[in-house]
Amino acid sequence: MKKIHYELLMLAVVALWGSSFALTKPLLSKMGVFNFLAYRFVIGGLLLLLLLLATKKFIVNKEVLKSGITTGILIFITFYFHSLGLKYTSVANNAFIVGSSVVFIPIIQYLIFKKNSSSTVIIQTITAIIGLALITLLNSKSQINFGDIITLAGTVIYAFYTIIVQEHVRKFSVNVFVTIQLLTVGILSLIATFIFEKPTMDLAFNEWINILFLAVVITGVAYYLLSVVQKHLEAANVGLIFTFEPFFAVLFSWVFYHEIISINMLIGGMLIFISMIMPYMPKKVNIIKD
Repeated sequence: MKKIHYELLMLAVVALWGSSFALTKPLLSKMGVFNFLAYRFVIGGLLLLLLLLATKKFIVNKEVLKSGITTGILIFITFYFHSLGLKYTSVANNAFIVGSSVVFIPIIQYLIFKKNSSSTVIIQTITAIIGLALITLLNSKSQINFGDIITLAGTVIYAFYTIIVQEHVRKFSVNVFVTIQLLTVGILSLIATFIFEKPTMDLAFNEWINILFLAVVITGVAYYLLSVVQKHLEAANVGLIFTFEPFFAVLFSWVFYHEIISINMLIGGMLIFISMIMPYMPKKVNIIKD
């Protein structure tokens, strides 16, 4: 496959994840965050595990087990923050901030690999911060929203995960690596459910359908495709495609919940998008010289 094919595959994953915001928010009004994550990741992980066991492809060694668990813990923390944030803010706010992870990828790469930060990266970061301020600080409530802050924390962690998983996924079988990741998130969520929450099973038929769709398609299938893509694309490229996630999320939130998008959010979202594409502009277009 050519690079463009992997980028289109990544875009399909992002579109799926964009739909998850609208499906997740009503479920969080019925159950705790850990309970929701337990359903989503236990079902998704078990599905992949059963498929691998049936085809006798679940071959595990100490190294892949350690890597899968480590990155799974990062996903667990990320999804807890993002799901908790979604419970206290709008679908659009949550999606815009989740999609800003690409802004933090070059910053974290600099901190880890000591790469010099270019003027493009500095201006990119400042532009993104202004955009986030417009979305979170100048929204209709005119105050900092707890949901926005906790979502942003999860986004920084996910940027770190994106960099780390790029190195890990190229060493192992994608199927086994992703299965261990998802089961790690599911088991941690299940344990946290019984410690901090009360398990909920009193859901309507359509709500169970949503959970199954989130678990099987948006978790199991999507994370498998993501790991395949990350074998062939750099973290920065993956992060750039993530920028389309908020747009899909806003589209679905408008279709299903008729959420109103304020001018501040539109301007803030546009600034974030501009900040994300700055490093990828053709040299003749990019007016920022390093």
